[in-house]
Amino acid sequence: MAGRQYGTEELQLIATLRDRGLSISEVARELGRTPAGIQGALRARRWVDPARSKLMSSVNVFSTEQRNAFREFVRSRAANHSSTDIRDLWNKDAATKQWPMVNNERVLYYLCAQGLKKTKSEYMRFESYRKRQSSAQQERRAKEQASILRTLRVRREELYAREANLPRRNCEVCRETWPLTDEFFRRSGVGRKYFLKTCKNCCHKVSGTAVERRAQRMVAYDRHVIVKQLSLAKTERDAFLRQHRNSPVRRCSRCHETWELTLKRFPKYKLPSGRELHRRTCRFCLRTDARFKERAKLELERMQTGIPDTNACRVSEQGDQAPFSVRQCNLLKETSAMSHLDEC
Repeated sequence: MAGRQYGTEELQLIATLRDRGLSISEVARELGRTPAGIQGALRARRWVDPARSKLMSSVNVFSTEQRNAFREFVRSRAANHSSTDIRDLWNKDAATKQWPMVNNERVLYYLCAQGLKKTKSEYMRFESYRKRQSSAQQERRAKEQASILRTLRVRREELYAREANLPRRNCEVCRETWPLTDEFFRRSGVGRKYFLKTCKNCCHKVSGTAVERRAQRMVAYDRHVIVKQLSLAKTERDAFLRQHRNSPVRRCSRCHETWELTLKRFPKYKLPSGRELHRRTCRFCLRTDARFKERAKLELERMQTGIPDTNACRVSEQGDQAPFSVRQCNLLKETSAMSHLDEC
């Protein structure tokens, strides 16, 4: 689709400025437009000065053969392509044939000439149009969020300089520490007395489908385990080994981290003879395996509830009707096998 449309006053001003001899760049600066937009508007209304265009070589004129080919090209693709799609497809072929390139205004001109121009609601049905709009919206929102983030950081430094003992909280999305005030965190709960764990700048990232929010919580929990629990356990281990230098230690077969050989780090299991031995996998890795196994089990159950056939598992093993279920079954089998091997 074309950009912002030109009003009658703007068109009259363009004609007046061009008559005064101003260049396209100067006209664009005067109206707050882009040079490509001004040039496209001039071409669409045939306000091109032939002498100036021939001198500057700024307008590529079609020959009779090229004009007929382009007219047929536009007509054959008008039903299933937007004007931007037609422009991109033509320019791709024209680059190999060394034919003149076209802009969106020229495509719209030929669509109007043949009565094939669609309304905006019809253009919005094209997937390419929605993708461009979505990309532009994401870029615009990213710039807005970057501007808000800069403002919040400046405000944070001002508050820290004024009150050094101000309560703080680490946002679980951006991982930045902010003052625990209404300016940086929203409230929730009964009476809105509890601050959320996500800052105001990241609240929009938590929204989405239930599956996306569940994945975000899982990632946040895994990050919490690595940063909090493991760091605290390593500090406790170093302090324990300094006090008990001759205490036995064991290297975990999974994470290859050395821990003190205690029940707190390595659980025990019984042999058929009744003898108890420490496992070769630390509790952190066992918890991680159990957590991933539980997630895979829940995902498998969620997929199976969406399949009406009770024999879906047997059918999936015979064919490719449910490849995701087979993958999840294999994942559960491999995890169980690895857990049994750790006991040896």
